[in-house]
Amino acid sequence: MNPPKTTCRQDEVLRTIKGAGPLHVRDVAARLECSYMGAKEHCLALEARGLLSSRNVHRGKGRPLLVYSLTRRGQAWFEDDDNAAAIALLKHAQNLFGAATAGKLLFLYFQERGEKYRSQIPAGAGLAEKLEAFAKLRDAEGCMAECDPGTAVVERHSPWRALHKTFPECDGLEEGMVRQVLGVPVRRKFVEIGAQYEVRLELHTPVSQR
Repeated sequence: MNPPKTTCRQDEVLRTIKGAGPLHVRDVAARLECSYMGAKEHCLALEARGLLSSRNVHRGKGRPLLVYSLTRRGQAWFEDDDNAAAIALLKHAQNLFGAATAGKLLFLYFQERGEKYRSQIPAGAGLAEKLEAFAKLRDAEGCMAECDPGTAVVERHSPWRALHKTFPECDGLEEGMVRQVLGVPVRRKFVEIGAQYEVRLELHTPVSQR
């Protein structure tokens, strides 16, 4: 068994806490396979920069655990403004061709993305396999996604968050896209957890109940 690394980077610490939710220093160190003191030093430095905050969490008997989570400033470190050009173009299209134009273009966009996902998931896969494969595809796109087996895909970052904020119809279009990929209805839920958030793509009926 290899010994842990003595050091890790601050951006690795931020990404770990972003992807897993509030964590104790020990958990950060375990996930990054680095030393406890290395992880603690970075957590303290990131808190001093205003990117992390800490709080005590009581978990049954014994001393409370000090856990770190992202602040709004830390969350903003991940925000992706690559949607700015697309948003501007959609707004121009609305001004030139009418209010419904953006919705029509977004419908085509989500249809195309759904077809791309389906082409990357093995034909004949069962629902549980599709869910797992879809989570991996979304994770590769920067969504920090993982599969909650048989029930949902949980994403802790949305590269398209600005697009969804500007055009709320994207929420329903994404639900339709995932339904197209998985072959079953889903609900898209945006859950705020302090300054962090999750996007949950939940099956209407868990696989175990089918």
